[in-house]
Amino acid sequence: MQFNSYSYLLLLFPVVALYWGLPARFRATYLLGLSLLFYACWKPLYLILPLLVCAVIYVCGHKILAAPESGKRRWMWGGVAFVLFTLCLFKYGQFFIDNVNALLAGLGQSPLDVQVGLALPLGISFYSFEAIGFLIDARQGRVKWFSRSDSALFLMFWPNIVSGPIVRFRELMPQFRAHRAFELAMLLRGMDRLIWGLVQKNLIANNIAGWVDEGFLSRSARMNSTLDNWTLAIGFGLQIYMDFAAYSNMAIGSAQLLGITLPENFRFPYHALNPSDFWSRWHMTLSRWIRDYLFFPINARFRGAPGPLYLSLVAIMALVGLWHGAGWGFVLWGVMHGTYLALHRMWEQLQESRFPGLGSSRWIRWAWRIFTLLAVMAAWVPFRAGSVRQALDMLRTMFVSFRFGTSYQANLYLLILSVGVLCVVEPYLVQVLTRVENALAKRQATLAAHIFLLRPLLYALGLLLFVIFDDRNAQFIYFQF
Repeated sequence: MQFNSYSYLLLLFPVVALYWGLPARFRATYLLGLSLLFYACWKPLYLILPLLVCAVIYVCGHKILAAPESGKRRWMWGGVAFVLFTLCLFKYGQFFIDNVNALLAGLGQSPLDVQVGLALPLGISFYSFEAIGFLIDARQGRVKWFSRSDSALFLMFWPNIVSGPIVRFRELMPQFRAHRAFELAMLLRGMDRLIWGLVQKNLIANNIAGWVDEGFLSRSARMNSTLDNWTLAIGFGLQIYMDFAAYSNMAIGSAQLLGITLPENFRFPYHALNPSDFWSRWHMTLSRWIRDYLFFPINARFRGAPGPLYLSLVAIMALVGLWHGAGWGFVLWGVMHGTYLALHRMWEQLQESRFPGLGSSRWIRWAWRIFTLLAVMAAWVPFRAGSVRQALDMLRTMFVSFRFGTSYQANLYLLILSVGVLCVVEPYLVQVLTRVENALAKRQATLAAHIFLLRPLLYALGLLLFVIFDDRNAQFIYFQF
């Protein structure tokens, strides 16, 4: 049951109404039951796996809280090892076998006659990270007490189990226990995010998707011109942003209807000032997870030494790429981003030690801004390409072997240009809408007209666009991760 399906939208509001109609003490149990049903709608058999992970983190978490200091570490690593084992088995099992067979073939040996044949359980990449973060937080004293239903609801909460945002126990569980009273403003905020997510997905992301698929799958990269390949790279960058931001908005909006606040996942990423700033704006909950549970602990061991710092940036981002998918194109994408981050960190250290005045230069800031935008778009090529060879062919045309001309209809270039302009003006548009909202809130007469007349009209327009551009076969991109 996808967020942009008629069945989800038709069921959501009766579900929300019943939630607010229940006594507060029953709401958490109600949400847990709904979350289990939601996950079971995809494939009931795979409900066993997240429930097993819930059981493991419950047992290991309580052992961590009860054990002496010497035993806490063993229980934490035992739980982390189990979660990583399930993730690797389901997500990387066949990838590992295929690469071993390729190596054996290169050595003239017989391949392994093994087929893993396991389908990827929905949301495993996301709830695995949440489970690992939970165990680490328990080890570090950030989790004090929890019940079986607490651990299950934390991991299974339906708005974010499939593709995030990645949350932490100490953020989510206090909200389930707070017994918040219903507020109209909360309902409106949830509707705002939900409707805008529907428009982002169906009107924008899905319309770009057809062109991008044709370019990456139906045409040879060697036949495309430099402009074609840059257009496809930028097109996919816009598609994946609108697609994933749409999912995040709908997840945040669905939770907001229940009085639950999920963390933000995007903050105008293509306005990033530098590579580090990009990762503080793109998939923000993944970025902070990587920062807090991988980057900081690893670099603390080396006390910020430059060599290990740069290597760890590249290695960690390569793992982030592999987390996205079992393929070398994802690893290459991660290595490229790790290299960008290392280069920016080198520049920061060089500027601090030798050129302190350059930090305030407008030209330098704009150079980093332009470099970041172009570099991020270039990195989307291996992320989306069908093979590393195709990605390298496209990148070669984009940066080295220039080829002129166009191969697609003018509509593709105009569409990408239009969505690109939307991304440029997006933060300023949000500022204007926020000011209008605040101004209306100060005037009681106009506020009532806004809530009961203008807002329903905007919602109706958004739903109309959702229906007109509906494509029932278009899943969210991050469902495959």
